[in-house]
Amino acid sequence: MKICHEFHDSIHCLDNHDKMKKAIYSSEVKILCAWLKEKRELSGLTMRELAKILNTSHATVGKIELGERRLDVIEWIQYCEALNADPFECLEALVKK
Repeated sequence: MKICHEFHDSIHCLDNHDKMKKAIYSSEVKILCAWLKEKRELSGLTMRELAKILNTSHATVGKIELGERRLDVIEWIQYCEALNADPFECLEALVKK
């Protein structure tokens, strides 16, 4: 049996017997963290400057970029907004990996 979902004009299916890796150790997390760091650097912001915008500490930003702290969906969207980055661009990178 396959589980399918529609995502941004394409359909992706997973066999329901596929084992899911712990998300924090997955290659997707590495892609997400690298993408967030790249967007921060391209925006010209330091970790401290981004942290101020997000009303958090620079240590938290560093942990996020290293994959030591996970973001929930709402936090991730806020992070993208602070960077003027399109969250769908990151999702596409994750799906195409």
